[in-house]
Amino acid sequence: MDATPSSRRYDLDALRVGAFFLLIFYHVGMVYTPWWWHVKSTHILPDLTLAMGLMNPWRLTLLFVISGIATRFMGEKIADRRTSGRVLMRERSLRLLVPFLFAALVIVPPQSWVQLTEMRRFSGGYLEFWGRYLSGDQSFGIFLPTYNHMWFVGYLWLYTMVAAMAWTLLPWLDRALNRLMAGPGLFLFPIAGFLALRALVYPSHPETIILWDDLYAHLHFGFAFMLGLGLAKMDKAWARFVAWRHYAAAGALIIALFSPRLGFQLANGAPVGLETHILRSTYAWLVIAALFGYAHRHIHRGSPTLTLLTRAVFPFYIIHQTAIVLTAFAIKRMGLPVLVEAGVIIAATGLACWAGYWVANRTAVLRTLMGLK
Repeated sequence: MDATPSSRRYDLDALRVGAFFLLIFYHVGMVYTPWWWHVKSTHILPDLTLAMGLMNPWRLTLLFVISGIATRFMGEKIADRRTSGRVLMRERSLRLLVPFLFAALVIVPPQSWVQLTEMRRFSGGYLEFWGRYLSGDQSFGIFLPTYNHMWFVGYLWLYTMVAAMAWTLLPWLDRALNRLMAGPGLFLFPIAGFLALRALVYPSHPETIILWDDLYAHLHFGFAFMLGLGLAKMDKAWARFVAWRHYAAAGALIIALFSPRLGFQLANGAPVGLETHILRSTYAWLVIAALFGYAHRHIHRGSPTLTLLTRAVFPFYIIHQTAIVLTAFAIKRMGLPVLVEAGVIIAATGLACWAGYWVANRTAVLRTLMGLK
């Protein structure tokens, strides 16, 4: 998150860091849930699915909203408004597309090697596999090369390019959102938008995380990104987030606690009707609104720790899933108690992330490849 022209939004820095760290722990949890993942522990904990399911409606949507806000701030800092779009496209391609491609070719391949080894579709060493991965060998039954967790970066780059090409239309977007999100519209309009997409598009086009074939996800996350572009300039909206934060948090908590059908669906992907779509969309935006309100109310100053984490969190994101998969694969047959095993995975992932950031921050080429300034 870069600074606005007048001041830095430390509240959004903190939320972005928190959301990414939550994502790291979420992916550790994927080692233990019954859901499919690249590598599974011998300890499967079905009870984790409910807690993780309740995070699914809002955790990535929050990041796309914040990314839209950050993109608007970056564009506003460019002095020559006539070239803002072109400059933004160049700068964000360097910070997003280059790391995306680097990760797909270098960081992600060990995940596919572990996955295919676990599936018993490959029994050779990693270097042999990497050569076949880079050559686009499709004989394994999965698409290679791939991008796995880096899909978020690819999608964000795509939405940023669209926004940059339409940069001159942002004043129109501001006027429209100021009308639609005035007063209670701050809650009603986003909920209605997410609900319409969930009810009308998702049933026939569920998420695939395939960049060129993911209609629902692009509409959903693109809508979240668009909301962020507008919220960046809506000072009154942030005052309303603060004023209504307790109500938003209470509403989200009530939905989570007293809607068993919702909790089951979010955890297990069960078929649902319109009622659950309404609850899901409402719950997601209430959580996001509450987080915005509490952060904007209480986080006004930065700190050396927040500055460091804000800078390091993107390299952490690039590295973390490969570290989790490799560590889990290496220790799963040691017979460790589940808490010890999970602790080792978390510790090893943390060390790998810090080491990767430390090396990248001191190497000019790696700074670019890992998305650092």
